[in-house]
Amino acid sequence: MRARVHFDHDLATLTDELQQLGNTVIDAVQEAFQALRERDIHRAQRVIEGDRTINQAERDIEAHALRLIATQQPVASDMRRLIVAIEIAGELERVADYAKGIARMALRDAPAPLPALPAAMERMAHLAIAMLRKALDSFIGKNSVSAETLAADDNEVDALYEQVEAMLTRQMTERETAQWFAGLLFAAHYLERMADRATNIGERVVYLVQARMVELNP
Repeated sequence: MRARVHFDHDLATLTDELQQLGNTVIDAVQEAFQALRERDIHRAQRVIEGDRTINQAERDIEAHALRLIATQQPVASDMRRLIVAIEIAGELERVADYAKGIARMALRDAPAPLPALPAAMERMAHLAIAMLRKALDSFIGKNSVSAETLAADDNEVDALYEQVEAMLTRQMTERETAQWFAGLLFAAHYLERMADRATNIGERVVYLVQARMVELNP
């Protein structure tokens, strides 16, 4: 019994570590997009520098989970939880890479007074961040029903991305702002990929709770 109590405490600690990583990644996404919106060099640099901390946190979570697998001989449900923790940490680390990519766009284009971001792209960022929060909350609360609603959210992001892509491609024909719009197209793609990563996390939550595989982003 004492061993089980100790193991449960370790699992709770691992969940806390994952939640902290998720919050840090979401903050990075928000900061990166704001840096792009405002062409804020210092904010963008902080996002880029902070990526190293996120990478280390992801490695620490993986090592923690693998140590528990190796030493505790977890039962099937616990094994799913540990495997899912490793997979979600990896998804979050990739989201942080996208945030770093957006921050780099802000650095590259910061010096010039450039057009405001498209409203559809602002909406994409809002939805992608909300999806990441929902995915993380679904994992913490073991809420597979909420996780499965990420599929509809992702469809909305995909539709917005198509709008943004078409609009930015047209505007890239204007020489004075072509580089800016090309950078925005990359940033919009990163946002679309963030939404995909959120659905991946949702799939892991469904697997954790229901022990079945689903595809939320076919």
